[in-house]
Amino acid sequence: MKRLFIILVDLIAVYGGILMTFDFLEGRLEQHNVEAFYTIAPFIGLLYLIFMYVYGLYNMERMSLQEVIYIVFLISISLTLSIMAVCFFVRNIAFSYPRSVIFLSMIVYFVLLSIWRCLIWKIDKKSHGIRPVAIIGNADATILAQKIQLKYRDIYQVKIVCEENDPGLFFHLENISEIFITSEVNETIRERLFFYAIENEKQVFFVPKYSDIGIMNSVMFKTNDIPTYRIPKLGLSPEEQFIKRVYDLFFTLIAVIVSFPIGVIVALLVKLDGGPVFYKQQRCTISGNLFNVLKFRTMIPDAERMSGPVLAGENDPRITKIGHFLRATRLDELPQLINILKGDMSIVGPRPERPYFVRSFEKNTPEYRYRMKVKAGLTGLAQVYGKYNTSSDEKLRYDLIYINNYTLLRDFLICLQTIKILFLKESTQGLVNPSDGSETESTTK
Repeated sequence: MKRLFIILVDLIAVYGGILMTFDFLEGRLEQHNVEAFYTIAPFIGLLYLIFMYVYGLYNMERMSLQEVIYIVFLISISLTLSIMAVCFFVRNIAFSYPRSVIFLSMIVYFVLLSIWRCLIWKIDKKSHGIRPVAIIGNADATILAQKIQLKYRDIYQVKIVCEENDPGLFFHLENISEIFITSEVNETIRERLFFYAIENEKQVFFVPKYSDIGIMNSVMFKTNDIPTYRIPKLGLSPEEQFIKRVYDLFFTLIAVIVSFPIGVIVALLVKLDGGPVFYKQQRCTISGNLFNVLKFRTMIPDAERMSGPVLAGENDPRITKIGHFLRATRLDELPQLINILKGDMSIVGPRPERPYFVRSFEKNTPEYRYRMKVKAGLTGLAQVYGKYNTSSDEKLRYDLIYINNYTLLRDFLICLQTIKILFLKESTQGLVNPSDGSETESTTK
């Protein structure tokens, strides 16, 4: 009921902002202008609900205040552009809905939504409080504890970090509200922790093992009178591959047309910076096949001539001035639209990695090869939910979750969610330790 109430007030803020703008411009508008609004009003509400879900505004518990305002701004921009698109396609109102109302109302409902959502955020934070949590695991427990304390210290306080074989494990959990379990905890201890949490009404979060991810999308079948679950094959069916290819071609052609002027400007800036405009580099895609990925050059020419293959780090001196900007805005990835048209890549999928690092990752994590059950992608679940410097193991979890739960709708949602992370600094930060999963350049052409 609380969430429904919040959404209802959201819609009141959006519609109210538009009506306030009509009222402000009353003397300059005619009746058919107002009628145009009422014609597309249902679309406006539906579009708001879609963007609210896609950009994650339905759950603000783990967000900062800056993130809330940023998402409200992103929703307002997306809603405004969508209203213009709807006006273009809905018959008889293409020129009836005034552009002045569209743009002025965006400012009004952005302000109203920001005030309302910031108030709800404040109330949620206060009611949640700072809850004591425990991290159960071995080597990974400390890393998880550090990440929780760094990102969520306003809602969590890490009280206990202990190994799974600690003799006082369940004694430590008595005054704990929430329990986090790392993937390395064995099945017996994890099962005991789950039942303990149920009996004592404690919340449990667990990092999935790779085998857990395969079970997530399983379907129940009744075998006589015994419930059984079928684990689907990893990868896409021929029908899904065909539909995904059509989707890729359609939206990539649109993207090429829209981004062409930007691409020309970027190419000129890179050329003025000295050296080649593009670079090619071998990457792995579906079934381990190799292809040459295309990018705008962001590093000095022959960046790895002396060092050999080295992953890009934070404040890497090899990155050029324009390269920092291109990486931060992801504009260096634009030429990969050509890779998608050629069929080397898809719009959505695991990011293509270099053969050298694929071999290295597979040596430590044999499951890494499973991410090549689908074509490499321009964006993916790991890029939307992870960071540029997220470890290869964690990115692998996201990639396997994507492959195991593939739908065309999910591809579309990931594309929209990618817009959200384009301007977030943490999503483009390089590695502090360049030995653990990122991208770099070696051969310029």
